[in-house]
Amino acid sequence: MEKAMRFAKIVRNNWKKSVCGVIALYYGAATVKERYEINLLMRAACKEASKYGDYTLPIDQNPTMVTVILNPVANKRKAKQDYEKYCEPLLHLAGLQVSVIQTASEGNAKEIVETLRGTEAIVVAGGDGTLSETITGLLRRNDHANQFPIGVLPLGRTNTLGNTLFPSGKGVEKVKQLISASMAIIKGNTVWKDAMKIEPIEQNPESPNKPIYAMCSLEWGAFRDAFAKRDRYWMYGSLRDYASFIFNGYKDSLNWRCIADLKFSPPCAGCSNCLKKRPEIKRKWSFFMPSVPQVHDQALVENQACETKTELSFKTTDFRIRTPNVEQVNSDPPGLLITIGKKDYTYKEFVSEGWDRVKQDKISDALQARSVELIPKIPDKETVIEIDKEEYEAKPIRITLLPKVIRVFCARDQ
Repeated sequence: MEKAMRFAKIVRNNWKKSVCGVIALYYGAATVKERYEINLLMRAACKEASKYGDYTLPIDQNPTMVTVILNPVANKRKAKQDYEKYCEPLLHLAGLQVSVIQTASEGNAKEIVETLRGTEAIVVAGGDGTLSETITGLLRRNDHANQFPIGVLPLGRTNTLGNTLFPSGKGVEKVKQLISASMAIIKGNTVWKDAMKIEPIEQNPESPNKPIYAMCSLEWGAFRDAFAKRDRYWMYGSLRDYASFIFNGYKDSLNWRCIADLKFSPPCAGCSNCLKKRPEIKRKWSFFMPSVPQVHDQALVENQACETKTELSFKTTDFRIRTPNVEQVNSDPPGLLITIGKKDYTYKEFVSEGWDRVKQDKISDALQARSVELIPKIPDKETVIEIDKEEYEAKPIRITLLPKVIRVFCARDQ
């Protein structure tokens, strides 16, 4: 009996080793195949990019100057490595004069862009937070620098705008996305995108706060809080987003009570109340300055409805405002999309809807507005709102849509 048990144990151990060997061989083969496909992709992309670098420029011109704002700690410090591996070679092969500035701390991208000189385009190599800081620095300037086209290299943990501009994925598909984003900069295809301006309603006259700008979303509530905690469940790998809803769906640490007053005005195509004429600026480099569609001057148009405001009070678990960039809505006139979720969720409902959002986060039945005043009724504990994945203290704020104010490099068919 003892010999039989010993024999069974040896067979079981050998079986385990065999299975582990097969799994290791499978994943090793998958890795080799993935590397091979990536090498083929990069070889083809480099060949295409070099065609743009072969053009002979007049002797009095320099290569087009591009400034890259790189967040080296984005995506768990993988952003710098991926940029140098998949993006930078293509930009150099295309003959662009590339200057890379690495951010040193949170908020540093704003400071860099506010004082930036001697560039013809800005490329954001990072995620949503780096992009928001760059846009904020750009629109705070008073020299109409928003005419600079913006390149988006989706190298962050969250790349909301980048994923709408270029198809996203993992592994080989991620490399394809980075190649597409780099080639869009090289080819010079651009599209105008919306932004939203966020400013405090209650200003301190002695030290007024500057507005911040975002291109994607504002979120507040329990669903946002659960997403923010997902890194705590790193041991679950790709399932950590789902695990966060399972383990936090019953906790009081989430903000289950978002209470606020809301005032919003209807969308407006442009009138004397809300539109400022965009000045035309002529620059040396026509490569980055495709023609802008001419529209009639709406600054003199009067729209009485633009000044009307709808007021409501709400108590909810989930509050979101998104720009048309995220939902890819082409409404006329354009408007911010406001969603107010249910007041109460059971544990099962919360987990189920959270999982649905992990798979596909789309909103429906949204209110539309040009400007929004959000006045939170803050409870005793501290609460935060999230603007393009950056956390801010919840205070009374005014959010205003700025239609077609940022020019972004994109694929040709957009």
